[in-house]
Parts: sequence; structure tokens; C-alpha cells
Amino acid sequence: MALSKVLYLSILVNFLLLTIIKAQDTDTPVYVYKNCSINATTTNKSTFEVNLKTLLSSLSSKTNDNTEFYNTTVTGVNPSDSVYGLFMCRGDVPSQLCHQCIVNATQILSSECSLSKQAVIWYDECTVRYSYRSFFSTFDTRPRLGVLNTGNVSNQNSFMRLLFSTMNQTADEAARSLLGDENKKFATKQATISGSQNLYCLAQCTPDLSPNDCRSCLSRVIGDLPWCCEGKQGGRVLYPSCNVRYELYPFYRNVSDSSTPAALVPETNDSKQDSGFSQDPFYLFHNCSSNHSLTKDNTFQIYTKTLFSYLSSYATNGKIFYKDNVEQMVYDHFMCRGDLPPHLCGQCVKNATDRLSSNSKCRSSLEGIIWYSHCLLRYSDQYFYKMETSPMYSDINISTSNSEQNSFTNILSNQLSQLAKDTGNSVERYSAKSVKLNDVQTLYTLEQCTQDLSSDDCILCLNDVIGTTIPWSLLGSVGGRVLYPSCNLRFELFRFYGDNDETQPPSSPMPSSRDAGELFVF
Repeated sequence: MALSKVLYLSILVNFLLLTIIKAQDTDTPVYVYKNCSINATTTNKSTFEVNLKTLLSSLSSKTNDNTEFYNTTVTGVNPSDSVYGLFMCRGDVPSQLCHQCIVNATQILSSECSLSKQAVIWYDECTVRYSYRSFFSTFDTRPRLGVLNTGNVSNQNSFMRLLFSTMNQTADEAARSLLGDENKKFATKQATISGSQNLYCLAQCTPDLSPNDCRSCLSRVIGDLPWCCEGKQGGRVLYPSCNVRYELYPFYRNVSDSSTPAALVPETNDSKQDSGFSQDPFYLFHNCSSNHSLTKDNTFQIYTKTLFSYLSSYATNGKIFYKDNVEQMVYDHFMCRGDLPPHLCGQCVKNATDRLSSNSKCRSSLEGIIWYSHCLLRYSDQYFYKMETSPMYSDINISTSNSEQNSFTNILSNQLSQLAKDTGNSVERYSAKSVKLNDVQTLYTLEQCTQDLSSDDCILCLNDVIGTTIPWSLLGSVGGRVLYPSCNLRFELFRFYGDNDETQPPSSPMPSSRDAGELFVF
């Protein structure tokens, strides 16, 4: 099934699986890619096509038995009309989501690959493949698929050493035949990068492979990680028979987690002045550079005062984001939260300009930034309309131990990552979403980028927050925010933004044509 030439696609790749502690019927599997053979084909209404439809129907119905792996054959009178097929769900995926994934995958194969004599389709949650030749209990390495997060790690050499070491340990565990788990060649493992930042790895083979063949397959797929994802914050390589994936956030469920589906998630105990949707802008933090000092009534100061007055005026007139400059000597912009009415945006920007103007350090500084709960404002003597991650403000509750961490961090990390994609693909560079955690708790999330960022840079900025700034291993409770100059996010167990979203169970729509990711197919 190898393709004759390399396809390089820049697409919107969704790395993330949105779920809740207890899977719901409305969970939607995340489509990644399909490969329908163009070298081995059949004709419309041929015996092979009829047998293929029968095979796909059999695969789809088998998941009703809570089966995670299944292979079968529809034998033709003519051997060339026989069809072999299998499905495999990811080892941490609950049965309802596994079933829905197989149903979706077989429907796509039936409608879009029915004249191909072999094909494979990958979702985050499952793999389905079929062929005119028997491939059971053997491993195939083509076609191969590479998906990467375009964000870079800070220390590439040490990171790649840790990645290979951890991934090989994960592969050893996945290939090992354990009593009671012969039909699940699946393993996950995490390792500490530094401080509270962890590396999360996953490896899986089709369970029909022998331990030796599984490990051989995983060795090859791990060997392809540099081809796909050298120095990147996340990535995966998928073969028809095995696959590996790594991220800087906990994208998989803990299959040994014994927490009950109805368990309440711990809420942040800190008292916040802006808990709930507040009418009053709440000051958070400011940073003014001390590298350069200005004299009184310096031209830069005069221009800055002029720009500040313009910003306040534009905010009151309904602008959510506005940037300007005077004589290319002073640059500034403001961004209000996307749900705010003009009068609240205007009040926040006015408060921000007043505070900066009254601060002696900021008055004598060539650059500064200030964050409120409702807005940010920034100025500089340098052109700064590009993605920037510092200075940073973070307010996240951390804990050295938390019994609910494994359950909740998976939900939160995937929710934030899905929202990053939605935010980058929105014209406003703003998205808010809520998701039910259990009968009494709802998770509210909000993400935003400055509108001067491209879609890809917005997603990249937010993914950097998610992958490098949130201390996932020490996340003690729900509630926190991280603010970069170019993007920000917040999550709480109470509604803190305007009523502009719909509470919904977690869902994962198919990727569109753009994403801060790249996909390679051989």
C-alpha cells in the first residue's frame, strides 16, 4: 500500500481526544487520515466490493460486544474476491467511544474506498484496515503516517534522549505478553522533563502480533520519530500494525484509575475578586521594562499619552482589538475579552492606561504590558506584532498530590487543546466552551489570541501554554489562568465569561483544512 510519492500536507491536525470520566453517547471520535490504495482497485458492483461491504458491516457490528480488537475474513469463491479486515481501538478508550469510532471508520471506508482493494484509516481512538491479501499476525510498516506539533522544545538534544529512552520502555511494556492482557498490546508511560513538566508516551500494536513482532514493529516506528518530529513538543507515527505518540500534556486516560465516574473534581479554594462574570475589570499584573529610562516630557512619553487616549476611545466605540503607532516611534495595542460589551471594554482599557500613566516606573519605561481580567494593554518603542511568550503571568493552583488528578487532567488538557484549535480558526481569535464533568459540575474554558496573529501562530501560542506552562503533574484543583503577551487561557468550575457558549458534552469534530500541525504520508 505504499504511496508512489511523498505527500506533504499542512493541515489542521487535532492531537487531542476530548472525553469525560464516563464516556457518553455523544462522544465523537477524532479523524486523522485514511489511505485508499490506487494501485490495487476493483470495479463498481464487483464481487469484491460486495464482499467488502459485508466485511465492514461485520466489523462495525462486532463492537457491540465490547470488543477492542477483532479480525475476520469474507471468503470468496474466487480467492481474489476474498477480503481480510480488522479493527483495533486504543487501549484506554471506553467501549462506547470504541464502538462509535469503528462505526465512523467503516462508514468512511465504505463510501470513499469501496473501489480500493486495500485501505487503512486512522482515528485518535481506533484503526481499521482491510486488504485482498491476508495480513493477520504479520506487521506492515507502510503506509506510514507522521503527525507533529510544530512547537519546538527548548533543549532538543536532551529531550530527544529522554523521548527515545521513555518510548522504548513503553514499547517493551506494550510488547510484553502479560497474563490476562494477551489481547491488549498497549502501554503508556510518563517521565519528568524538568520541575513539574512531564513527557507522556503511548505505544500500541495490533494484538494478533507475537511479542517479538510487536517489539520489532515498535522499534521501526520509534526509529521514524526523528523523520516526523525531531525536537517537537508532540508527535506520533502510525503504521497499519503499530503506532506511538508523545505529548507534553496527559492526552491518554489512566486505565488503572479507580476513581468513580461521579467523583467531584476539587475546586480552587482561593478567593478571587473576579469569580463569576464580573462587571468590574479586575487588575492582575503589569510589567514595565527597567532597561531604559526617559526624561520628563520626552517625545516618547508625549506620543505614548496620545496613543493611550486613542486606545480608550476606540475601546469605547466597540473595538475588541486595536493597534496603532505614532511616527513609528511608539507602538501599542489593546485586546479586550471577546465576550465583553463595549462599555466594559472601554472601562478596562481606561483603567489600564490610567494605571500605567500613574506608575513612575512605567512612565519612564520604553515598554510595558498590563493585564486585567477584562483586557490587556501593551506599548513599546519596538515593533512587536508577532507571537511572544514573555513576560508571562500565571495563576494556577498546584498540589504535590491529588487523587483525582489522573482523571481530570486528561479531560482538561484535551478540552484546552481542542479549544486552541477553535480559537486559532476563529476570525476573532477567541473561543469559550463549557463541558459537563458530572451531574453537578461543569468545566468552563476560555482562550484568546491577539488578532494580529495568524491562525497557525495563535494555535502554536496556545499549545505552548498548554504544553510548557501548565504544571500538569502538580495540578491540584480546577481553576487558573496563564497570560502571554500574545495569547491567554483560563479554566474554572464557574462561569466567568458572558453567555456566549452552549454547555455540551465533550466532542471532537473532524479536522478542517488548517491546524498548527503538519502531517506526512509515505
